[in-house]
Amino acid sequence: MPRLLRRALPPLLILAAAIVGFLVLRATGPEAPAPEATERTWPVQGLVAELGEHHPGILLNGRSASAQTATLRAAVEGEIEAVPARIGAHMEAGETLVRIDPREAELLLAQRTAERRELEGAKESEEIRARFDREALVRERELLEIAERGLRRAQNLRERDLGSETDVDTAREALEQASLTVDNREQAVADAPMRMAQAEARLERARAAEDQARIDLERTTITAPFDARVVEVEVAAGERARSGDPLVRLFALDDLEIRASIPAYILPRIEDLLDAGEQLTAHARVGGRTVRTELTRLEGETRAGEAGTRGIFEVREGHSALNLNRFVELTLRLPAEADSVAVPYEALYGRDQVFRVVDDRMQSLRVERLGEFVTDAGDVRALIRHPDLETGDILVATRLPNAVDGLKVEVEEPGERPDRDAAIPRASGSNEEQDPNDG
Repeated sequence: MPRLLRRALPPLLILAAAIVGFLVLRATGPEAPAPEATERTWPVQGLVAELGEHHPGILLNGRSASAQTATLRAAVEGEIEAVPARIGAHMEAGETLVRIDPREAELLLAQRTAERRELEGAKESEEIRARFDREALVRERELLEIAERGLRRAQNLRERDLGSETDVDTAREALEQASLTVDNREQAVADAPMRMAQAEARLERARAAEDQARIDLERTTITAPFDARVVEVEVAAGERARSGDPLVRLFALDDLEIRASIPAYILPRIEDLLDAGEQLTAHARVGGRTVRTELTRLEGETRAGEAGTRGIFEVREGHSALNLNRFVELTLRLPAEADSVAVPYEALYGRDQVFRVVDDRMQSLRVERLGEFVTDAGDVRALIRHPDLETGDILVATRLPNAVDGLKVEVEEPGERPDRDAAIPRASGSNEEQDPNDG
């Protein structure tokens, strides 16, 4: 055996013996118990559902407007004499807003009146002329018959050599003259209706011009067309107004509206109620005063940038609290909804999902959103309904980022069921205890 192999063999034998000993100890030693897997339990707040009748109250944001917003303009030209209207003033129907110097309009009216009188005289002259032509025609026809008899007599005498040819020519000339006179008079009588119609037309135009001048004179005083509030005054005394210049802008006090966008999720319900003739009232607090309105119709288009459709709320009470284009927060009151539950918005996941606790696990429910509900404390809650939801069910009122069906939860302060029901907040009670229009 070589010397080098004899030196390396003892360490190799020792290493092999150590490995074999380690394997024997591992195979015959006790096994460590496997760690047990535990499921995490998530603490949540809960509330006990109480089904009942609730009046949904939809919170809407809108702006005041008027169905009658008018910009009054000058109808005549003239100097502004006075401006009694003031911005923000309440003006009664017929009250003077602006006065234009009436002297120019008075002169024009006098001129139109003179023209009308002149044409009235011309018409009377035509009537007299027509009557004279008719009477003269009768006499001229008699003269024509006399001339015809004279011609026949002259011709008879000429045939018996008792008269001359000159006498016959003279009689024939008199007949022709009488015939021409009758023809001219008949033409004048025939033209009389046309001349009368022309005279009547000229007179009617003159009367119309006179009436227009009288109206223009009246328009020198601009009055409020209805009970209104002045928004803007465009002129001042001493300025010269031309026809068409804006003078005053105002809106009707008794025809105020609030136009508010209605969310898309509640829009079909509101359309059905309007079609059924249901009265839908809404109220707001503006400047410490209550404004009461009624939803009467919906706009015919959806405006750009809005998901819903605007509703038109006619103001029934509180007109004096509103000015034009004022922001208003409305509470729309809908008919009572049976078997509904009012829950805080923390209980909603997304728009229409809640979780119910069943055997300490979360169970999702896709609910119907009915609107909003205002509690006695003034809190706004979501009003929901689901056919499987019953009074006494516990709903999760805590937002969990990993909320899924089957997630294990622990409702805070569980205790026994009666104690837990007392400790867990309850959903809002029935509408008999709270009316959204109150407060």
